[in-house]
Amino acid sequence: MHGPTVVVAQSDCIVAEHLAASLHTYFKNVVVARDVEEIRHRIQQESADIVVVDLDLAEMFQVRGLAEEFTKVGIICTHRVPDEPMWRLCLEAGALDCCSCNDVQSIVRAARRHPHTSKATAA
Repeated sequence: MHGPTVVVAQSDCIVAEHLAASLHTYFKNVVVARDVEEIRHRIQQESADIVVVDLDLAEMFQVRGLAEEFTKVGIICTHRVPDEPMWRLCLEAGALDCCSCNDVQSIVRAARRHPHTSKATAA
């Protein structure tokens, strides 16, 4: 199985583990990060293609910073209850999408739209 590497960073460790397990169904390598510094480390260490980051864990300026620092990495923001203004802010910060942290299918669709992962084979 080949495919993009995904870093999952959620404020709730149980949600993070559940989301990582669910995404592992679609992507070969899924790792969990606990904070923004660890996201940076994991992106570099794992040559990550996608980051799924909870907006309760990272501020919008941090999302923008990740997008600027790692231009080839697709960022998908999550939140317990995302709304349209939040979605708009995420896109302006450089994210691919903003989804509910429980909506695995939307996260997978956003990841597959990313130009650096769309050519890779996801499981």
